[in-house]
Amino acid sequence: MSAANPSISLESASYQIIDGIAVTAINNPPINAISAAVRRSLLAALKKAEEDGASLLMIYCEGNTYIAGADISEFGKPQDFPQLPDVVAAIENATIPVMVAMHGNALGGGLEIAMAGHYRSALSGTKLGLPEVKLGILPGSGGTQRLPRLVGAEKALAMILEGKSISAEEALQAGLIDRTLDGDLRESALSYARELVQANASTRRTGQLSVENPAPELFAAARAKQEKSRSQLLAPNYIIDLIEAATCSSIELGQKLERERFVECRASSGSQSLRHLFFAERTAAKPKGIGNDIPPRSIDRVAVIGAGTMGGGIAMCFATAGYAVTLVELSSDNLQRGLGVIQGNYQKAVDRGITQKAIADEAFRRITGTTDIGNISDADLVVEATFESMDVKSDVFAKLDAICKPGAILATNTSYLDINEIANMTSRPQDVVGAHFFSPAHIMKLLEVVRSDKTAPDVIKTLMQVAKRIGKIPVTVGVCYGFVGNRMLQKYARQAQLLLIEGATPAQVDNAIKSWGMAMGPLSVADLAGLDIGYFSRRNQGIEVGSQPECSVPDELVDEKRLGRKTLAGFYGYDAVSGTQFEDDYVVEKIKSHSSRWGITRRAISDDEIVDRLILALVIEGIKILEEGVADRSSDIDVVYVNGYGFPRWRGGPMFYAETIGLENALQRIRQFQQQTLDDFWEPPTLLIKAAEQGSATLAIR
Repeated sequence: MSAANPSISLESASYQIIDGIAVTAINNPPINAISAAVRRSLLAALKKAEEDGASLLMIYCEGNTYIAGADISEFGKPQDFPQLPDVVAAIENATIPVMVAMHGNALGGGLEIAMAGHYRSALSGTKLGLPEVKLGILPGSGGTQRLPRLVGAEKALAMILEGKSISAEEALQAGLIDRTLDGDLRESALSYARELVQANASTRRTGQLSVENPAPELFAAARAKQEKSRSQLLAPNYIIDLIEAATCSSIELGQKLERERFVECRASSGSQSLRHLFFAERTAAKPKGIGNDIPPRSIDRVAVIGAGTMGGGIAMCFATAGYAVTLVELSSDNLQRGLGVIQGNYQKAVDRGITQKAIADEAFRRITGTTDIGNISDADLVVEATFESMDVKSDVFAKLDAICKPGAILATNTSYLDINEIANMTSRPQDVVGAHFFSPAHIMKLLEVVRSDKTAPDVIKTLMQVAKRIGKIPVTVGVCYGFVGNRMLQKYARQAQLLLIEGATPAQVDNAIKSWGMAMGPLSVADLAGLDIGYFSRRNQGIEVGSQPECSVPDELVDEKRLGRKTLAGFYGYDAVSGTQFEDDYVVEKIKSHSSRWGITRRAISDDEIVDRLILALVIEGIKILEEGVADRSSDIDVVYVNGYGFPRWRGGPMFYAETIGLENALQRIRQFQQQTLDDFWEPPTLLIKAAEQGSATLAIR
C-alpha cells in the first residue's frame, strides 16, 4: 500500500504526498492552458513540496491532454504574476528533483515547463512541440535556449522554425524526454518517479547543459532558406539567432535576449496578423445562427459523382480521413483513368515522405468505383463534382433526388452556379448544400460551405464537422455568383486586366503583387487555371467576346488557342521541356494594340499603384459581400482569401489589411482611384464610409 496524505486543493491543481513523492495534477479544462491560476498553482505546489521535505515533485495533468499551450483569453493582455518565465525558473532551480509526465499534446509553454523539469516522461502517442512561430512569435520562456541543450542545435532549429510536433518516441530518441510511459498515466508516472527516488536522482538542471558544437554552415543555411521564403515575419530569423546564441552563451544571457525578441515579435504587425487568423479560423467554424443544441447528422458512407481532377481529389480527402467512398463515373474508361490518377497521387505522397505506403494503400482501398449511380442509394453524403454547367448538374441532382435515401446530404462542388436553383430542382431542398473545394482538392485547406435559402441548419452543422475531420478549414457563405472567394477574385483579375490596358505588362503586374506577398500574380494564376475558364464564365454571364476593355485581351488569346500553361502559351510563353515561364513580346505588343483600340493612352504605372488597385479591389468587393450578408463576418473573408487564394498569412487577409492601414486611409485611396479612373466600381461602399467617419478600427458589423 502507498502511504498518501489527503489531497490538498490548489486553484487549478491538486496536491498530495505519496510514498514521499509530492504529486500535483493540473486541472484546467479543456486543454490545461497555462492560465494565471495554473501558474500560481504550480509555484504553490513547488513551494509546498519543498516545505514538506518531499523527495521529488511529480507534475502531470488530468483530462485528455498535458498543457497544450497558452491561455488564449490572455492573448495581447499583460500577465499577472507569476508570469511563465517565473514558473520555469522556479522549477529549474528547485531544491528537490522535479519530474514531468506528459500525455496528449505538450505544446508551447507547456513544453517549456517540462524542459525546465529535471526529468521528463511522456505517454506513448504524446505530441511535443513549440508551435509559436505559427503565430509570428517565438518561445518566450526559455524554449530557444533549453531545446538545443537537450536535442542539439540542428533538431531545435527544425522543431522551432517549422512549429511541428514530434512523437514521444522521436522525443526519446532525440533526448527531449527520458522515458516513454505506457498504460495508466498516473500509475506509470509514479512508477518512474519511485525509480528516480530510489536511484537518488539529483536536480539535473537543463540550463547548465552545453550545446554540442553544430556544423559551421548550419545557421548560414537556415538563414538562406528563410530569405528564400519571402516571409516578412521577425520570428524566424530571431529564432535562428537565439539558437545560435544558445551554443555559445549562458542560459541567463540567452533567456534575456529571448525575452526581448519575444516581446518585439509579439508587438509586430506580422504576429498581429497571424493571431487574427488564429481566432478567425476558429470563429469561422461556428456559423451564426446554428447553436450547440442542433445535433449533426451521422455520416459514414460518402459518394462522389465525377472522377475528374476535382472529384478524384475530393474522394481522396474522404478516404484519407477514414470514410468509405464510392466514386461514380459515366464510363468505365473515365472511372479507371480517375482511379489511376488517385493511386498516382497517393504514390507521390509516399515518395515525398508525406505519408507511409501502408497508410496510403489502406486509404486507396476505401475507394470503390462504379458506373451505376444506383449503387450509392445508401450514401449519407453525396458530393457532386461534375462539369460546371447548370444543365449537367440539374440532371445529376434529379437522379440523386430519386435514388438517395431520406436524410442524405446532397452537396454540389460548383464554383459559381446558383445553389438555390439546384436545390429547388429536388423534392428535398433542405438537404442540398454547396461544398466548394479548391484545386487540388486533396491538398488545399479551404472549403466554402454554401448555405442556400432552404438548407437545414443540421446540414450546415454536419458539413462543418465533416470538413474538420477531412482536414479542411470550413467557412460558411451565402449564395451569390462566385460566393465569396471567386466573386472577389473576379474584381481582382479585372483590375489586373485594366492595368495592362492602361500601361503595365503582365510581368510588371505579377512581380509587383508577388513582391508585396501574394503567392502568385493574377496573370500567372490565369495561365495556370486556363484562360478558357474565364472565357466561358463570361459567356455564361452574357458578356460578348471582346466587348469590354478588361476582357478583350484574354478573349483574343483564347480565340488564338493560347489557353495558358496547358497550351504553352497564354499571357506568357512556356518552355516545352522545362515549363519555365517567360514574358512573350507578342502578347505585350497585342496588349498595346488593344490600348489603342479602346482609345487609351498608355502611361507609366508604379508598383504601388498596382498593389493598391489589386488589393483594394478585394477590399471593396469584400465589404459589399458583408453588406449583403453573404459572409457572416469580415474575418471569415480573411480566412477564405488566406487559405484559398494565396493571400500572405502575415498580412492577415484583405479585410484585416484594410483595418491595419486604417479604414480612413483605405477610403481616401479608393476615392483617388474613383477620380482617376471614373470607374463606377470605385464608388466607396456605405459600410466603409460609415466606419471611416466614425473612426472605427474594424469592419465588423454589429
